[in-house]
Amino acid sequence: MQRLSLVFVLVLTATACRGQSTAPVTPVPSSTTTTTLVAVTATTTTTTTTTLPPTPTTIPQEPTADAAAPSPDRSIPSATRGAATIAVGGADLFEVIEDEPYVRAHEGLVFPVVGREGEWLELLNQCNDPSWVRFDEVAFTPGRVDPPAVGLGTDFADAVIVVDPGHGGSNIGAVGPAGLLEKEVNLDIARRIRDLLSAAHTVMWETGEILDGPAIPPVGQVWLTRAEGPDGADIESGLTFRTTISDSLNAHALVSIHNNAAPDGPFDGPGSEVYHKVTDPESKRLSGLLVEEMRRGFSVFEADWVGDDNAGAKVRVGTNGVDLYGILRQSDGPSVIVEGVYISNESEEALLDTPEFRQAYADAVYRALVRFVTSDDSGSGFVETEPFTGSLSSGRPARTCSVPTQPDG
Repeated sequence: MQRLSLVFVLVLTATACRGQSTAPVTPVPSSTTTTTLVAVTATTTTTTTTTLPPTPTTIPQEPTADAAAPSPDRSIPSATRGAATIAVGGADLFEVIEDEPYVRAHEGLVFPVVGREGEWLELLNQCNDPSWVRFDEVAFTPGRVDPPAVGLGTDFADAVIVVDPGHGGSNIGAVGPAGLLEKEVNLDIARRIRDLLSAAHTVMWETGEILDGPAIPPVGQVWLTRAEGPDGADIESGLTFRTTISDSLNAHALVSIHNNAAPDGPFDGPGSEVYHKVTDPESKRLSGLLVEEMRRGFSVFEADWVGDDNAGAKVRVGTNGVDLYGILRQSDGPSVIVEGVYISNESEEALLDTPEFRQAYADAVYRALVRFVTSDDSGSGFVETEPFTGSLSSGRPARTCSVPTQPDG
């Protein structure tokens, strides 16, 4: 197991914060001191009130549990696009309206809504198959119409973010030398990102430290394409399903969380890389911000870092110039694929097996998303890449794909 660097241990011990506090580019020197936050008291002729300053947060051992299944809707929605969460008790899904249902879908599952006929909502299931459900067996969230553009002056509370934990089910992703499964790590990190986005925070931008404070409100909406879920919900979903969730909600960003394998060799620092859409400037900007935040967030950890020679923010396209990855090619809005570190590398796998590093990963994504939505920062770490000779990803799930069912009783 690789130990955290002395710098990180000192900062963690002194402040009980997340442990990724760094200078903008290089780690904080070991001589850095901790600033004590002092409460401010305001006194009037009748009352005395105390306003507490932002306080450091602790590193949770586990992400927050998924929310309980919602109650079903009571009125027919007017919108035709959005997301439907299966209500308490599950919901019947139909291939044809008022035919026999093909499955009783498990409560809590999320589906993109792509159309409506009266009391019926048209869905896309995890296997990329069209389905129908009655409105009164789900909780429907309409997609935003003409959401505000990202950039300086945009309120973070108006943003819609979709976080995609890569892989799932029989598609386990990469496996570390000690047996750590990428799909499980990706899900843990994605849920930590969800938790950060769901609460108010204050960010010390010079250091990257994230505090419990009021400066940044909770994001307007945050969705996961794959949740912790009930028994049987650890599934692989098709890429079309994942991108359709984002598109049906008019999300400001779709961030797919992964960890890498098969590096070119040793690397001077974290070999993080982020793939962006070849034709979308906002997708490219988000990728550069993610690379910046991951490099400074991960650099306080000690590892025998590895990476590709062209690590950074980049594209992967075929010889025809089209995005190789389906989650980028099929999405309408800004989308990126994040490859944080190399789970195939023993020392980086050891880091990924700790809550401290998983939280640092989530922190880096959170900071990048805040900057993406509320600033015009352009990011950095962009690299030139050559056309890729491999085939385009199909977006199809595994042949064994099925919708998790509601248990009897």
